[in-house]
Amino acid sequence: MGRYFRIEYEWDIVSTRSQLRELAREWGFDELDQSRIARSVSELLRNVVHHAEKGLLQVERIERDGKSGMLIIVQDLGPGIADVSELMKKVQTSQSVESSGLKQVHQLMDEFSIRTVEGRGTMVEAIKWLKPAGAAADS
Repeated sequence: MGRYFRIEYEWDIVSTRSQLRELAREWGFDELDQSRIARSVSELLRNVVHHAEKGLLQVERIERDGKSGMLIIVQDLGPGIADVSELMKKVQTSQSVESSGLKQVHQLMDEFSIRTVEGRGTMVEAIKWLKPAGAAADS
């Protein structure tokens, strides 16, 4: 069962980020991945507050292909993104200022996707997988 967080104000970002970092710790993520999750959540929620005014974050523990992880879904009710494929190119390749927050999320999380309906909002999904027990931490 997922947990839900309403996002409308800057202070919602701080509170939600802290709660998700603690949840990541409880689920067994190491400190580095807890930081990656917290940073990603900050970037995604900042986009909601600055571009859409309000939205919803959902977090779930997921199991897939023998792996366990954290699924984060952020949905806003903003104007949507006119050209998602162009944005994804910028996220994956450029140092563009307007996509820098999403670029960070793309780099920090293991999986990342964006769906949008222009005029109706945007949904971002990001997954961070738990490292197998005994696995070395990334540098």
